[in-house]
Amino acid sequence: MRNLIKYIVLIVLIAGCSTPDKMPIIIVSETAGLDRPLEYVNPIISLGNKLKENEVFVAMDSEDGSVIPVDDIAFAEIENRFEYSIIFPVAVTANQSKKFNISIQEKKKSSLPVQQMLSDDNLVIENKYYKATFSTEDDKRGGQVNGIELKNFKNQLLKRSHIAMHWAPNFSKSSSELYFNLEDLRPDSKNLIEVEKYRVIKERSGITDSVPEILIEGRYEFYDNLPYFLFESMISVQKEVELNLLRNDEMTMDSLFTHLAYAQKDGTIKRLNLYSDELDVLEENHVTDDAPWLAFYNLEKGYGFGSIRLQYDNTNTKGGPSPMHNPYTKITKSSNNGRYWNRVLSDTIQTFPVGSQYYEKNAYLIFPVGSESPVKVIKNYAERLNQPLGIKVTDN
Repeated sequence: MRNLIKYIVLIVLIAGCSTPDKMPIIIVSETAGLDRPLEYVNPIISLGNKLKENEVFVAMDSEDGSVIPVDDIAFAEIENRFEYSIIFPVAVTANQSKKFNISIQEKKKSSLPVQQMLSDDNLVIENKYYKATFSTEDDKRGGQVNGIELKNFKNQLLKRSHIAMHWAPNFSKSSSELYFNLEDLRPDSKNLIEVEKYRVIKERSGITDSVPEILIEGRYEFYDNLPYFLFESMISVQKEVELNLLRNDEMTMDSLFTHLAYAQKDGTIKRLNLYSDELDVLEENHVTDDAPWLAFYNLEKGYGFGSIRLQYDNTNTKGGPSPMHNPYTKITKSSNNGRYWNRVLSDTIQTFPVGSQYYEKNAYLIFPVGSESPVKVIKNYAERLNQPLGIKVTDN
């Protein structure tokens, strides 16, 4: 009898050990009344067992049974649980909720038809909308976006002939007339590229020889099959410094556009001709530093390029405001008929104490322009990006 009890207990223990871990369900909800033909969700799931080397996650759409490959991009073990940060694409209509059952498959049974986005030399990233370059023939550091080829607009190249196109964050010391940015970091600075299944991440951080008091950090995220990329940066003052200029969100380009459009805080939209006296109104009535979005577009050729401001925070390390002066978004008439925008954080000589910080996160969007409603597409993307999908993780 005693042996029989031991046998039963053993069977129960074995059964308990072999019980499969409950797999999570991801509920994705659209609540803003906007169609989302493609977005990427990034939930965190927790398992009792660690994923094996020959296993991968997949997500099954509970409505149509379609199986979506999942990329696990980060892992942590916390109190005998295994947490994974995962990412996969979804498509939902306005006000729709979808359930995705997460399961595990052997790698050989899962395929991922994603095109290679990064070139072999790490200097070009492309998807079906654009090709972004990170260097010139003379500079292989690959700090910032140097130019963008618009693949759906006869391969039109957005560029600034003599400098990198993306020129932020940037600053100038009071004792110098030169500006410095991510392109000027020391050669031994952090220059990391991560290639994932659905995106490429590029991170740069460090200091410049000319202004070693400031730490600059920048991070790009390029996604497969999306017409925009994300960029976030942080300017951190490590040692008190005197500057005469401090800026972020700057894109500088040749004469490639005809008009400017920008959204105001009350939701109204202003449109101005980039090459007429209309632009002079901005000398007195600036675009605000926290304008929700702005864009240049070419009405004749049908393309536009804009910045959707997702986050903007100038809180210092002590929780107070970092010093600023006359902050606004500047639209500049530049040499050789070029045009550029930037966000001015300070435009006078002043001292920046230790702990001052300036953070931005923007989405840079390539979009088609129609003659009747040229900014319709960027308005839609701004609404979508500022009202992200709801994500809930539950157990089976």
